[in-house]
Amino acid sequence: MTSPAGKVEKGFLWKQEYLSPLPIPTGQPASDILSLIWRKNDTYLDIGSLSLAGSWAIAHVGTVIFLSVMIYPLIYGDYVLAFMMFMGGLLLMGFCWSLFIGLYRRPLAPPLRFHRQRREVRITTPDGEEWTVPWERVHAIAPSATMIGQFGAAQMGGLILWFPYAHEIDQPYHKNKEGWVMMVSPGPGVAAMRQWECIRSFMEVGPEAVPEPLQDLRGKSLKDIFLDGFNEVREKHGFFVAVLWDIGVWCVLFNIMTYHLLHRRKFAVIPDLESPEGIAWSQPLPPEQWAQRSPELEAAMAERKQDLAALKAESPSQAA
Repeated sequence: MTSPAGKVEKGFLWKQEYLSPLPIPTGQPASDILSLIWRKNDTYLDIGSLSLAGSWAIAHVGTVIFLSVMIYPLIYGDYVLAFMMFMGGLLLMGFCWSLFIGLYRRPLAPPLRFHRQRREVRITTPDGEEWTVPWERVHAIAPSATMIGQFGAAQMGGLILWFPYAHEIDQPYHKNKEGWVMMVSPGPGVAAMRQWECIRSFMEVGPEAVPEPLQDLRGKSLKDIFLDGFNEVREKHGFFVAVLWDIGVWCVLFNIMTYHLLHRRKFAVIPDLESPEGIAWSQPLPPEQWAQRSPELEAAMAERKQDLAALKAESPSQAA
């Protein structure tokens, strides 16, 4: 199997980067930007496609901006302009909030389960169909596009995970080939690579290389979360910056408290694999039965590590 990892396709205002197969290092740290990690242990990693953080941030910040801007015409008595801005904001942010409510009410679909000892991925569709895909047959693609408008250019992008159907696992991949797809939007380029590294690092390095699931916040109070954040900022940037950070947090306390409450309620019960086959497949294996990397992946990773080491060695000289 020829590896497309590292291949880049470009066009007018768009680019598409292939991250896997074969799943070689991207050179970026693992970062769960969208909080896709639902469950993690020494055997498997569960990835979910539903994240509330991004849509909540867009809806909340947009609402605050519209309300803040509307204050200006009210101060100068221009009630007609204020009313027009209110109606415009109501239509736009009402649409955003309706999308968030629809997302929140959507039932949680079964997660993608990555079994690092078997080096396989278990796919479970909402209608109950299940099959496994070899880890080295997973395609990870990071598309990005540049949008040009009256305020300048903005780059958008995401991460696409493509899996062959059960009866087509051994068939070659091509651009128009149908398969089971999971698409998320952590951002273009580096952001997509960091989100992908959460999965790749778990499978190739181990669970210690991957951030903890955001659902672990279910056992923490708001006080614990604020204190943890305050101490982290204080250690990195000093006490004064930490105080400013704390003031900023309390200024948007309603936003944080509301999101925390919605998050805890939504993810109070994370779906699990329920079929006997899925439960049996999820069990840990004795070390002597662990699947190993293919020779092709071993060679590709060795070459990639040399390239990353060369880039790292060149960086200080370029900075100088």
